[in-house]
Amino acid sequence: MKTLGNKCLALIAMLLVSVSLCAGEWQLEKDKDGIQVYTRAVEGSNYKEFRGEAIINAELNQVMALLDDTNGFVHWMFNCKNPKLLYKASLLDRYQYLQNDFPWPAADRDMILRNEISQDPVSRITLVKLTGVDVQALPESAKAALPKKSDAVRVEEVEGFFELTPLSDAQTKVVFQLHLNPVGALPSGLVNAMIVDNPFETLKAMRNRVVLPEYANFNPF
Repeated sequence: MKTLGNKCLALIAMLLVSVSLCAGEWQLEKDKDGIQVYTRAVEGSNYKEFRGEAIINAELNQVMALLDDTNGFVHWMFNCKNPKLLYKASLLDRYQYLQNDFPWPAADRDMILRNEISQDPVSRITLVKLTGVDVQALPESAKAALPKKSDAVRVEEVEGFFELTPLSDAQTKVVFQLHLNPVGALPSGLVNAMIVDNPFETLKAMRNRVVLPEYANFNPF
């Protein structure tokens, strides 16, 4: 656990430096119901990155339990359908399949996400790093678990994270940050106009879902 803690400290330090260097670039797009949503341009991409922040009235491990429940994503993650856990290498490393419902006439998008989890042993700040994965990079058992057929367009360029900061035994600050390239012929202006809804609706629904009894007794660390 000491090695994990050292790696986590370094990772969080790099993240905080990155955020501080780019702080002037974030634009507040929405501040409602205790949820703040920011966007910023990303060099080399026509699509913006989003960042949502909220205080959740739940203990850290309750939020972790919610994130561990892949099948339950349909109840709180914005426009998510057909989520599936493909492979769990360990408590701290898993692969998920997610499909996002895009408005007609655009095709739905799907993605394979690797979740790499780390925690600072002192502050207990927990980072769930999200990275898009090519299907060929999956373990064989994960490939076999993929849905057999989908008309969705595969998105591979995905980078983001959930950052969970315990504020007390009853409150956790959640940051949800993500950038992706939805590929295809989607107008960037339309996509950029829509991305504010993703973190806002996700965090709003997360806040309501996480207090359910099934997430009350989870202690991964």
